Amino acid sequence: MKINIFLALLFFLPNIILSQDLDDFTNANTNTGNVKIPGKWEKLNKSDDSGQIFFKNKEGIIIAIAKNPKNAYPFYQKEKSDFENVQEFYKWDSDYIKSNNIDTEKLKENSEKKYIIWKYNDKKSDNVFLLGSVANNFINLLIYTDIWPEDKKIEFLENLYQINK
Repeated sequence: MKINIFLALLFFLPNIILSQDLDDFTNANTNTGNVKIPGKWEKLNKSDDSGQIFFKNKEGIIIAIAKNPKNAYPFYQKEKSDFENVQEFYKWDSDYIKSNNIDTEKLKENSEKKYIIWKYNDKKSDNVFLLGSVANNFINLLIYTDIWPEDKKIEFLENLYQINK
């Protein structure tokens, strides 16, 4: 009897564990492939011009994800390193925000992992971005909320980036 229970557990336990792992992610089908998001997120809409897909969770946290070919951006230079191109991405994106008289702030950068985290405040909430390099693509991750403190937003973005690196 004990052997039968053991064999049943041995057979079913991996299936239960694997199905839980799959259920713990939401998939974002971007312009260049799938991005896995930890947790349950409801798709809100997609911006055709930027490729950003917006999601909201049950807490009311809004995120956006875009993953586009590097050569689709005007600043991209293939002779530069991945991180140098991420720096150009940051400059290009933040300069656009600044041109609308909105202050920006670089929060963190990691040249080894090839990303920059920065933010701006639209008078409603902080928009915290992670811009990174994934193979031949740039990934643009955004979290928009005043529910989480800044360190939790950064941790979420870094984890999301690492999962999809």
